[in-house]
Amino acid sequence: MASKGEIRVDQAKRGYDVASDDVGQVQWINPFYMRYAPDEDGNFGGQTGYGYISFEKFVDAVTALKEGGVTLDALDRKGLPTLANTIATTAILEAGRRSLDEGRKIAIEEKDGLWQLL
Repeated sequence: MASKGEIRVDQAKRGYDVASDDVGQVQWINPFYMRYAPDEDGNFGGQTGYGYISFEKFVDAVTALKEGGVTLDALDRKGLPTLANTIATTAILEAGRRSLDEGRKIAIEEKDGLWQLL
């Protein structure tokens, strides 16, 4: 470690690791997912983090769908992280992982809504 600790930023996890001689362990901190510190007025501020907002939007969408107020197609058009809106990103990430594991190029093919890694 450094003189009294070390901080490493990890963009992949959207946070940072803090190792402190005083604490005696590594702590992973992501201040944007949930805020555990009070806001400027001393109130709970966790609901402003993207983690809380993500859960809130998910619950609102499921409730609206269950009550018949919205369709899956309408949710897809809102840009929410539905299966239809995230399948391309998932295919890209999986192709990258397989490419690294297998040491070869992995092609992605989409035809009539069916995604395939080749």
